[in-house]
Amino acid sequence: MNKFLILLFTSVSAYSAAQHTSGFDAKEARDLIQICNSFTYLDLEGSDAAIVPKEYSCIYTSPAYGMDNMFQIYTNQTKTKAVLNFRGSTDKKSSWLENMYSSLVPAKDTIYKCEVPFVYTCADSQGAAIHAGYILGLSYCIDDVLKQIQSLNKQGIYTIYITGHSQGGALAQMTRAYLHFLPKSKLSSKNSFKVYSFANPMIGNKVFAQEYQERFADPGFSFLLHNPEDIVPKMPVSYNDSTFWKSNLQTVLFDRDNFSFKESMKEGMLNMFGTKVNKLNNGFSNNVHNQLVKLLGDFRMPAAKDEANFMHTSSPVLLPPTQYPLELKDSSILQNDSLMSLYKRDANGVFEDKSLYKRDKVLLQHKPYNYYTSLLKVYFTPEYDRLKYKYFVLPKD
Repeated sequence: MNKFLILLFTSVSAYSAAQHTSGFDAKEARDLIQICNSFTYLDLEGSDAAIVPKEYSCIYTSPAYGMDNMFQIYTNQTKTKAVLNFRGSTDKKSSWLENMYSSLVPAKDTIYKCEVPFVYTCADSQGAAIHAGYILGLSYCIDDVLKQIQSLNKQGIYTIYITGHSQGGALAQMTRAYLHFLPKSKLSSKNSFKVYSFANPMIGNKVFAQEYQERFADPGFSFLLHNPEDIVPKMPVSYNDSTFWKSNLQTVLFDRDNFSFKESMKEGMLNMFGTKVNKLNNGFSNNVHNQLVKLLGDFRMPAAKDEANFMHTSSPVLLPPTQYPLELKDSSILQNDSLMSLYKRDANGVFEDKSLYKRDKVLLQHKPYNYYTSLLKVYFTPEYDRLKYKYFVLPKD
């Protein structure tokens, strides 16, 4: 009897110790953004050994599903924790169409694929709506995701991180919302999930975002990490009565070099434009839908809502932009005394007029490697200082 009690106590203690702790953990974030870099390293170098944390091993890589979505399963050395990592966008047409299929559909409804129903619930608040492309993408891979989680459970692993970069981060958040409403017959209540998403687009409207925030983000079990100079987290282009997201649309539309308006004109144009975003978004999504039917076969989505008020699911953990070396558009300025006296420079010799510099590195802000280095710069300075490469460089460079 005593042996039984000891065994029971040990089992319960091990299970409790393995559960997620609430709150942002920089080490967790570092490990997971390293894992998010796996797909990039495999594509560019054929191996991810240089980036994946030594503590973790990949035990499963899925096939490509639907719109070229893939995921990996990692476990730590002690077999107490696992990671579900979704791949980000690829260069395939279907992958980009998934991002662009941005109409909002009910957060609780049914998708029919060749008349086979996929019943989903990602929120229960009235008016909650989600990104059509991402719930469609999830519908193609969720059976395998559940199979892999059940396999982990059979190994005694119930503590699971869900992560992804860009499109992968969007799928990570959508998956967390979907798993919450699954019946116990499909998923053990012992499972403990924690989400770290990186640089993902928005996945739902204001009502959905507020419910997600209350269920997962406020308790400290879902985090998204963004770089304010990365345009992808500002997508899809959205408009609602929130000052923050009105400013977001203003950034997308108006913050360009040598392009300015009076504040009153900005406000007027934004309000005028905001009333048209909904129809433009749904009309564009209808065209995307037709293209996807040609690639995937027949499917029917729930009726799209007449709105485009996307909002992020929680306040982001902001990371600093990656500092690429500045390159002048015209280097002859440095040899022209009259121009040198005309343009002011700061104490470091950098021209204050940023339009003089090339902006060809802007899109590289979104790279998963740059999220890794930025996180190290903020939270693990010695590791950052030891890095050989402090920013992502294209292979051709």
